Amino acid sequence: MDDDNTSLKEVVAAYLRNHPEFLDEFPDILEILKLNHRSGVAASLIERQVEQLRHKNQDLTRQLNRLVHVAAENEQLMTRLHRLTLSLTSLSSRKAFFTQLGNSLLNDFKADILQIYLFDQAHADQAGKDVKYIQPDDPDVEMFRSYLERNHTVCGRLNEKKLEFLFGSKARWVQSTALVPLGENGVHGMMAIGSSDSARFYPGMGTLFLDLLSDVISNSLRDNEVREQRRSA
Repeated sequence: MDDDNTSLKEVVAAYLRNHPEFLDEFPDILEILKLNHRSGVAASLIERQVEQLRHKNQDLTRQLNRLVHVAAENEQLMTRLHRLTLSLTSLSSRKAFFTQLGNSLLNDFKADILQIYLFDQAHADQAGKDVKYIQPDDPDVEMFRSYLERNHTVCGRLNEKKLEFLFGSKARWVQSTALVPLGENGVHGMMAIGSSDSARFYPGMGTLFLDLLSDVISNSLRDNEVREQRRSA
């Protein structure tokens, strides 16, 4: 019997969903419908509908506010990226380039720790304190091979071994990391940005800014390689 009642209720509910004008045609049914308010007091159908619409409107307003907030943040980031790109492209010294890059990321973009690894020793030697050289076939690089081959920034938490390699003695302060491949499949190396805030870099977050910045760095390294080849030719 209970199963039959459940089945009948589902049929009625499906019918009403497909025929929302039904109560307009049979208004007398409205007089006998009973709806319980959350407080326990009986409420009319219209009151219940208004209440549901109010909740939906509040949800939509919250979603819209989040989108506006994200859009405003993205606009600010793109403006900063544009300014940073202009300042970097005006620098002819590789050391000045990476010094400006590091200062901007640490100060303007509130990164706590920055470390860049390049696969070209000449580039690394000329780049400054935030840049280290490592051979592309170094066994330690294999820990990050899957990240590099994704061709986009990967955010989240890394295990202790990876953190110690990337940040050395500062690893214990790092709670979240953005790992940025430099060039396709990380052909030039990788950039690691660490934060003491576990929520700063998280899986699924937008990485367009860092991916575009990676292109700026990679293009600079590639242009330098071309100029050096021309000089030696």
